[in-house]
Amino acid sequence: MLTKIIRLDPLNFSLEQLQEAINLIRKDEIVAFPTETVYGLGGSAFSETAVRKIYKAKGRPSDNPMIVHISDLEMLSSIVNIIPENIRKLCERFWPGPLTILFEKSEKIPDIVTAGLNTVAVRMPSHPIALALIKTLRIPIAAPSANLSTRPSPTEAKHVFNDLQGKIPLIIDSGSCNVGVESTVIDVHKGYSVILRPGGVSLEDLKSFLPMIEVFNNKNKEFSNDFKPLTPGLKYRHYSPKAEIILVEGSKKFLEEKIVSLYFKYRLQKKLIGILHTHKNIQIPSEILNDPKCKMIYLGLMDSDIDTNNLINANKIAEGLFSTLRAVDNQKIDLVIVEGISEKEIGLAIMNRLRKAASKIIKE
Repeated sequence: MLTKIIRLDPLNFSLEQLQEAINLIRKDEIVAFPTETVYGLGGSAFSETAVRKIYKAKGRPSDNPMIVHISDLEMLSSIVNIIPENIRKLCERFWPGPLTILFEKSEKIPDIVTAGLNTVAVRMPSHPIALALIKTLRIPIAAPSANLSTRPSPTEAKHVFNDLQGKIPLIIDSGSCNVGVESTVIDVHKGYSVILRPGGVSLEDLKSFLPMIEVFNNKNKEFSNDFKPLTPGLKYRHYSPKAEIILVEGSKKFLEEKIVSLYFKYRLQKKLIGILHTHKNIQIPSEILNDPKCKMIYLGLMDSDIDTNNLINANKIAEGLFSTLRAVDNQKIDLVIVEGISEKEIGLAIMNRLRKAASKIIKE
């Protein structure tokens, strides 16, 4: 299969330019398209044929449910059994945007979309091209991230092409995604509020609307064969480059000491090492900085809008995280030592992704 790429300006495009994608989805084909979070691989949520093609192209486990994307609340009403008033107000507050909400699904949504669960995860993206595509089709789109399963999520069209060329017919290239991590997924339909996956809407923002909301703790169930995930990101390890990731979490002094000790340990093994540097105040010895076999990877450090407690820019880190993890493999780095950050705001989502990508986590 030849994979075609069409490039569209998100602020200046016509519906005619989307027609090829529209025609493909109407024929039960699948298309990669941009959202504000990451690129999605989408097909009609009503088509079992299209959804099977998504699973096949990604190599995605069949028990990993998909998120359904809509363009308005009328479309939501057509795919869920009930929208309680409090959840409707939640939708009106955070949609369009990077928030996914679990609902009791209607019979219109095939079981293959939800991995046999009676709930469906739904969101309304804010990206102009994603919204226009769904609105013009007048059908909801089932769309996980447009990458091979276990790989870092794609935030640029070239990431999609590198993973899925020859497996899908079309990629809509609209530049880089501005959030950089996937949507926050919450469950409120059972009378309590829980974040199943941290993402583009922060815990702090949600607490302003849902004061009692908590973050889900799966207590190692992600590795149990009989555990049924309610949403993507609960069961399987992913976001991982080919390189080994060691995540270090702790104070400034702890980070400095562990980075140095890990560097010398693995340099003796003649590994090409990368250090993913996120804090302005962490001091790296010149011996490490000048080592040609050690690559310093600076992420989120160049902007003046910073977290004064940690001297980081978490939004910039989120935006560049998956691109950086992919670049690690392009540089053929064997091992990456990553500095953990505060879980404030979008830092919670960043640390969630890093912990899932890491083969080893060292805490103070």
